[in-house]
Amino acid sequence: MFTMKKITITAALSCSLLLQGCAPSSYNLSKPQPSPNAYESSAQLNKQTIQVVDQRSDKTAPFTSGILPSALMYEGTVLKQVDFLESQLAEEFAARDLPLTLGEGDNKLEILRFNMRNHRTNGFTPFITFTMLKGKLETTKGSYPVAVYVKRGKVPVWSFDEIIEPTLNEPMSLVVKELSAKINQQLMGGKLSDEKTQTLIDSIKAAGVKANYLDVYELGFSNNPIALPYLRELVKSEDEYLRLAAISSLGNMKDDASVQLLIDLYEGTGSWSDRAMALKALGDIGNTVTYSYLQKQNELLQSDGSKEGLWNREIIQLYL
Repeated sequence: MFTMKKITITAALSCSLLLQGCAPSSYNLSKPQPSPNAYESSAQLNKQTIQVVDQRSDKTAPFTSGILPSALMYEGTVLKQVDFLESQLAEEFAARDLPLTLGEGDNKLEILRFNMRNHRTNGFTPFITFTMLKGKLETTKGSYPVAVYVKRGKVPVWSFDEIIEPTLNEPMSLVVKELSAKINQQLMGGKLSDEKTQTLIDSIKAAGVKANYLDVYELGFSNNPIALPYLRELVKSEDEYLRLAAISSLGNMKDDASVQLLIDLYEGTGSWSDRAMALKALGDIGNTVTYSYLQKQNELLQSDGSKEGLWNREIIQLYL
């Protein structure tokens, strides 16, 4: 019995090492597809210009880090993070029919941090990426923190190539779309029409737990408050990524009415992912209540050396 147990453990360790050893040293990112839905009120919006400025403290630091180091390649070269953001934001603004152009003007987007960290416990657990961005939007009306945090995971069965779409391409696309939606919210106020928003809600409802979590994010990018009641319902979904998209979207929509719901999620007994995304959503809402709450949690977590404690502090620091 002892021998069999020893053999099983050895086999598991060997498999884990084999899987990690098969991971390539670099991955090729695909070009993100812009959002398919234009905002209805964009034609009435005034034209504005925004300048993207790289204010990262360490511009030479690798974009990816973690348990499996690798480089991200884009269009034949190592990913240039801020250049990538700038070019993709321009395409996203156009797809949303927003009269926003990139260049010197009255508005500035400062990129303070943009990176991806990966994690994997062993060869039988998902390869997970945490993609995060911290920035500051300077406008004629004031200064606003903007942040994005996307968690995604996939268990590679046959090849590490299986992780590229769900854990690399999709999060990078979401960063662009969420950042664009937050800029729109502060500067332009464009929104998806009631008809398109309701069509999206109906489509997600019809698909149930088989719905595409990216559609839930799209609902959160709508900037249309009629999406809020259904997003609150989706927080209870059986599917992890539908839940995470819904929780994140309540923050993206700055839903003050969901603050207590999000606090209850963070302080509840759900998964770390749910609690982490609740922190992220509280940061996005960004009112005096949520800001004070994040400050308090940051203080409480200072003595927490656990993996969850470290990751939660990382999220909070995107907003403080």
